Amino acid sequence: MIAQIRQSNFGSVYQVKDSIVNYQKEAIPKLIELLKDTSFIKLKNTADLIYPGAEKFYGHGWIVNYDIDWVSVRAAWLLEEITFQNFGYRDITINEDKLMSLHKQNYTSYLQTGSHDIDFKDKTPRKQLILYRLMLADSVSKWWDKNKNTWTRFNALKEALSSVDEQRQSLALHYLRFDKTICDGLTIEKYKVELKPLVQKIKQSENGEADQAKYLLDDNEYYWFKSKKSNR
Repeated sequence: MIAQIRQSNFGSVYQVKDSIVNYQKEAIPKLIELLKDTSFIKLKNTADLIYPGAEKFYGHGWIVNYDIDWVSVRAAWLLEEITFQNFGYRDITINEDKLMSLHKQNYTSYLQTGSHDIDFKDKTPRKQLILYRLMLADSVSKWWDKNKNTWTRFNALKEALSSVDEQRQSLALHYLRFDKTICDGLTIEKYKVELKPLVQKIKQSENGEADQAKYLLDDNEYYWFKSKKSNR
């Protein structure tokens, strides 16, 4: 299935997406390895898919906010859905603050000397993008090394709802409302006790995800959970 992600036919990629996500923790290291793949493989047969590389817009369709013509970004797309993390693959703008942040997180030479020469300014925009994504991949690898022994998808879901990062909140709320993939440990009881108070805080915050939180809380019959159970 991991190999199938690299195919040019979007139908083939989409066919394995949820199956890979269902592997949860087991899929993470395999997807992290794919983050290092710098291949650009233009997707075909995207139909009504709306994404940064789309060549036609039909006025409607399924939106994917990832530049998934790049293999590494396809892997990141699935990885962020599994982990509810914001690893930086949706926002493709590159600026000095982001570069320096990555240096401070991941490069001991920067911490020791206060500078790090990556020969970035002399690169073409395409090469800059590849280099930046490789830096992101390194950051993700270090995140996983730190968290792999204790990580669970349920805890990741809870952490995302607790986060002040609206992208992480969005991933978590979208999962709860619509997604049918597996999250071990998620039950109605645990939702009521551990997750619902966090969703209520998002609603009260009136941030960009407040409406999504409200829609989830308005589902008093827990249809969102029943749809997950029926898909197993």
